[in-house]
Amino acid sequence: MNIAWLTVAALGGVVLLALWQASTNFRLNRMVRHYRALAAGVEGQPLDQILQRIVDRGGIQEDAMARIQEQLTALHDEGEAHIQRVGVVRYNAFDDTGGDQSFAVALLDSHGNGALFNGLFHRTECRVYAKPVRAWRSTYALSDEEEEAIRKARGDAQSPAAPRGRLDHGGAEPESLAR
Repeated sequence: MNIAWLTVAALGGVVLLALWQASTNFRLNRMVRHYRALAAGVEGQPLDQILQRIVDRGGIQEDAMARIQEQLTALHDEGEAHIQRVGVVRYNAFDDTGGDQSFAVALLDSHGNGALFNGLFHRTECRVYAKPVRAWRSTYALSDEEEEAIRKARGDAQSPAAPRGRLDHGGAEPESLAR
């Protein structure tokens, strides 16, 4: 009876060893395939040279990535200063003209810096005014239409519609620009 148990135990041990051997062979084959993929095209060279070449390539790629990151940062910073926010408001500035031919246009960068142009159209003349804008504000007084153009350029979703009031024009500068 002892021999039967010993035989069963030995058979169990052999099965366990066979499973362990199969697992080891599977992992070894996977590593050999990986090594062959890494060493493709460099047959006959020592492993340390192959590994050194891989490390060198990694360093070169790291330097290239650092240069690309610097260029990307510079482009981003430069792009911040370009006109990317535009607000346009058309309105009727005078009683005796129609068609909303007058306009206020804000051309601003991402920080709210740029210029605001206001064109006042009358049947007999046209005047265009430019005002500097810094941080979404101007040092000059702004009409309601100009303020609305800046709000539109900023992207304020809740900005109220600019009033469509009319200005008297008696040969002098309109009141909306004198403020």
